Amino acid sequence: MKKEIGKKMREIACFFVLLVFAIIGRYLLVAEGMQPFPNFEIVMVATFLAIMLLDVRIAMLIPLLGMIGSDLLIGNPIFIGNKMNQIIAFTYSGFALVALITIFGKNRLKPIFSKINGKSALCAGCMGASLVLIYDVWTNLGWWYLLYPHNLHSLITVYSLGLPFMLYHLIAGVTTFVFIGLPIVAYCSPGYESSIKIRKRTYQKVPAVVLASCLALISFTGTSFEIPKNGELWIEPPEDSRTVRIKIMGDGWTMDYNISASNDTVYSILMRCSSEYNFTVESTYWESYDAVVIDSINGDVNGEGGKYWQYYVNGIYSMESCDKQKVSNGDFIEWNFEEFG
Repeated sequence: MKKEIGKKMREIACFFVLLVFAIIGRYLLVAEGMQPFPNFEIVMVATFLAIMLLDVRIAMLIPLLGMIGSDLLIGNPIFIGNKMNQIIAFTYSGFALVALITIFGKNRLKPIFSKINGKSALCAGCMGASLVLIYDVWTNLGWWYLLYPHNLHSLITVYSLGLPFMLYHLIAGVTTFVFIGLPIVAYCSPGYESSIKIRKRTYQKVPAVVLASCLALISFTGTSFEIPKNGELWIEPPEDSRTVRIKIMGDGWTMDYNISASNDTVYSILMRCSSEYNFTVESTYWESYDAVVIDSINGDVNGEGGKYWQYYVNGIYSMESCDKQKVSNGDFIEWNFEEFG
């Protein structure tokens, strides 16, 4: 009896350690800018560790609670009526799908990851790359479904624009799985023998299947996220001024969301959004003016159709370069692709 209670206590402790690891790790990487390169992944490896070390019926909560908790800390809006913000549903369901795939492969992976050697390191790298690739394919599909015309050309465009981020993500997946995931699973395997032993009772996987399926369905409907106002989707400005609202209006598309600022400029906010929400930004540093100029956002390039990228802070056109213009929580930034003057 005492032995069984001890095992349960270790499993509960492991759950909360992994949850804190996912929340604080993502917050530090994204909000504090500590990631070595864009899309450095921490929630993915926390999800993998949860599946390998915990009962699958509670392991699915790690990526979902980890994303919700870190989004709240970062200041990202959750479940509000804007196409840009509805990508969160695809993000959450993407992690749920990754967890589900790991659950069904757990029995074969457990013996391999119980020790550290060349075979297990290769397997960990392949596992990280594969799960990241599945996740990125799914979330890029979300970008296309929510923000682009539903045709083959725009679908190819979305995946083409996402290639640099997928490359960074793949590197992060391989790195974290080999140097974090594998050592922890190998070290914990003897102590968690009862938790990670092979279970042939498939009913234990049913909650994970149902949860992942529901999240995937919600991602494509989005009905619970819509907040109509005057016939359009609308995001209320943050009343408590804890975030910056940024709106980017391109040639036939709009992005609109909130992000927490900390000693940021208009440029740094834009680049953080580029990393967090997976769209491209190209810029040039003009040494003679000591200024950064934005050349393109999300594929819309300065000069096309006589339009150029210009920004406004709280409705006022700024003459300051975007890397010099300071912003703070409560400000409203607009980037418009429009004719100059």
